[in-house]
Amino acid sequence: MKKAMIMSLGGSPEPLRKSLAEHQPDILIFFASHESVLKAGDVLQDAGIKPKTETEITEDPNSLYQCYKAAKRCVDRVARHELAKQNIIVDYTGGTKVMSAALLLATVGHAFVFNYVGGDARSKDGLGVVQDGHEKMYEDMSPWSAFAEEERRQIVTLFNARRYGAVIQIMENFNRGLPSQIESYFKFVRQLSKGFLFWDQFQHKKALDCLQKGVAALDQHLKYYPDDQYDQLKNELLQHIEYLTNLLEKTNQMQNFDAVLVKELINNARRRIQDKSFDDAAARIYRALELYGQICFQKAKGCSNDKVKPEKIPQDLRDEFIRKYRDPHSGMMKLPLQATFIVLKATGHEVGERFFTYEEKIKNIQSARNKSILAHGIQPVSEHAAQSIMDTVTDFVQVKDYFDFPKLQE
Repeated sequence: MKKAMIMSLGGSPEPLRKSLAEHQPDILIFFASHESVLKAGDVLQDAGIKPKTETEITEDPNSLYQCYKAAKRCVDRVARHELAKQNIIVDYTGGTKVMSAALLLATVGHAFVFNYVGGDARSKDGLGVVQDGHEKMYEDMSPWSAFAEEERRQIVTLFNARRYGAVIQIMENFNRGLPSQIESYFKFVRQLSKGFLFWDQFQHKKALDCLQKGVAALDQHLKYYPDDQYDQLKNELLQHIEYLTNLLEKTNQMQNFDAVLVKELINNARRRIQDKSFDDAAARIYRALELYGQICFQKAKGCSNDKVKPEKIPQDLRDEFIRKYRDPHSGMMKLPLQATFIVLKATGHEVGERFFTYEEKIKNIQSARNKSILAHGIQPVSEHAAQSIMDTVTDFVQVKDYFDFPKLQE
């Protein structure tokens, strides 16, 4: 595999020669000033390699802006070679302090390998340059170590706002040169983010698998980095795993209807309201109302409300329902929301009676839902409307407790 190196150029050539001899790049891009570019030959002399060499020059080695622009051009150059990121080394040993800083700023967002050549003996009583023969390679000098701590703080904010996709994307960009504690932290947070993202997408089996992996990774983290706050997080996660396990058992791995899904839809809708996604919330709440009717109907009649035989309908309703809802091909009836609860009321079911005490409020729900751009209209659902729909439906289906996702501590 070919390797490339971006190297800031300036100062003593010996540390740079040592870096070249160590990494043996096939392609070498010098980041230089007008003065330091003259040292390129000295660096390559006796290095033992003859890489293909390119150069980018900064107009002012003491201007961060000018140096940054030139460093970015180095990144553009190396990108044209289409090499894997792990085969690109950034050596920021040489040049002015400003050049080194600019090169780090230009490359920190990439998963490159970083290298710095220091030493255990310097001139001027330890304050000058590294003395020849005392050079030491520091391959762990990645700026990502410091940068990752700041990103970790951003990850906490995004995770707690349920922006799990953004959390995953940030961590995927940080896959090299991390301190072991942050790497361990990212490992369990990545699995938790995937799990709660799947959960919000109603992919409960995938969610359970990721949360179980997340707890296992958290256990490993706690072995080396004990923290009472993360002990508490683990306890919360075990409750979430228990909840998901129970949901999957009751629904036969999401094959059957169960009342736990009504609660699940409502909890999902609550999160959408908190996230200001009011149309999404309204769609989930209305589906919870429909599902509640389906579950009650199936328990009362022994069949789903989309495949109803005529004899399942009370005699005084049968002719009307056959006329309105019967499929001429199958002979079965598919009942909409209102008709489902009419049958339940006619059979003396308490839920059917209760539905019609909420009739006006439910008509308002249907109207708001039908006007939504996610249903039949083009009007957005307001926050007030979404909350009103939530209050009515949770009162009707008698689901009051809210099962929220956990948050990370700073």
